[in-house]
Amino acid sequence: MKFLASDYDGTLRLAPQVDPATAARVAQFQKHGHCFGIVTGRALNLIYDEAHRNQVYPDVFICSNGAMIADRDKNIIEAKWIPFERGCALIAYLKQSDFESFTFCNGEASGYHINEHIHQSARSLQRRELFFKTVQSEAEVLAAGRLISMAAWIEDRHRMAQIQAEIQEQFGDIVESYLNRGTLDIVARGVSKQTGVEQAAAWLNADEVYVIGDDYNDLPMIEGLNGFAMSSGVEAAKAAANRLFDTVDDCLDYLESGRE
Repeated sequence: MKFLASDYDGTLRLAPQVDPATAARVAQFQKHGHCFGIVTGRALNLIYDEAHRNQVYPDVFICSNGAMIADRDKNIIEAKWIPFERGCALIAYLKQSDFESFTFCNGEASGYHINEHIHQSARSLQRRELFFKTVQSEAEVLAAGRLISMAAWIEDRHRMAQIQAEIQEQFGDIVESYLNRGTLDIVARGVSKQTGVEQAAAWLNADEVYVIGDDYNDLPMIEGLNGFAMSSGVEAAKAAANRLFDTVDDCLDYLESGRE
């Protein structure tokens, strides 16, 4: 049985919605006895409904850059939590930072914070409108006493990299951070998309494991698992990839063609 774990934004979803032909090709791949997973920086509560709205029904969800793994019915298989008290200290740090906004997730619900002392770019406001309509208050999210991930946004990517270095210096004992084109994704130390895919593959008893992505946070799995990249991806992802594809459909065709 083959298992393909696909990044979502910029890989499976190339437009505002997943192409219906791609969703149909994924279903066909599954009907042929193979497994398909979404591996994403998004939290489970955000990606689950999004995938179903697009008529994609993965066998496994690998969320929060590998920190949480869930089956197709949203049952949690594995979770790697950020130490809570230090995680709250990191949230306090982010509130005083140059990030325009950030989210934080307890595994079931997400909170959203806008740094009012920072000018909000049009992209930041758009992200809030598109992705975080159902967020809860900070108190409600933190009442759970656990944190699985955070994602911080700033339009100035150079400044984002500088803050990433500051976060790793102050909180690197508890977290990993991944810089990509949209956000700085933060998860527990030792977690990556690669570790998440490997755990999901073991749970699925997959015979062959493949991954495809397009962004910087996909690099650990592309490099570690001899993976694929999108031809529209960042240069670093393309350089690390074993093969490039224009669409996930093309990747699935290749995997089922027997041309290894």
